[in-house]
Amino acid sequence: MPRSATRAEAIMHERRHDEREAFARTFLTHGPEAPTILPGWDAAELLEHLLLREGAPHLRVGSHLPGALGARAQRALDALRASSWQERVERFRQGPGRLSPIGRIDALSGQGELLIHHEDLRRAQLGWEPRQLPAEAAADAWRAVGLMAPLAMRVRAEVTLVSPLGGRQLRSRRAVGSLRVHGDPLELLLWVSGRDEVARVRVHGDQVALQALREGRRGL
Repeated sequence: MPRSATRAEAIMHERRHDEREAFARTFLTHGPEAPTILPGWDAAELLEHLLLREGAPHLRVGSHLPGALGARAQRALDALRASSWQERVERFRQGPGRLSPIGRIDALSGQGELLIHHEDLRRAQLGWEPRQLPAEAAADAWRAVGLMAPLAMRVRAEVTLVSPLGGRQLRSRRAVGSLRVHGDPLELLLWVSGRDEVARVRVHGDQVALQALREGRRGL
């Protein structure tokens, strides 16, 4: 492998570790029963979602199958749920294996899912404040915005997302107006994912475009 590629992977791994480590500390600080902003999910359910996504997506599907395969999957899922909170957090802290496709997807996509779900937990707690991300993490969040926004937004308006790192324009085939949405990269990432109640952004646009925004959809 070329030295430049090795260095790039090392940088992505370090970024991954930093956000993951911060998220693991937040899990430990608030505990399994802490609320999240996701309806019906507490911290334990959020962590289970992440662990299954990264290491064992087959368990969630397999546990619903009939016969021996379903029984094995259910036993493995029960074992995960029976482990201590500290053990589950430590498993999350270690991250997906080197061969995991999820690890590679996250590294290339700017850790968007980790960043969003970390805030799902943080911003459900009393007295939360926005994080000031390090420059590398902010760049990751901005890259995640660029990848997620075209998939997550279905709004009949020309939307320009403006952050300190630049601007991104999303075009609509049948646009009826234009909007400008200003915020830090992490706030814009939360906004395009539909988390209006916690995303700290400023939205400017004409009445037609604002109505299109209300009638449109955001989130995957």
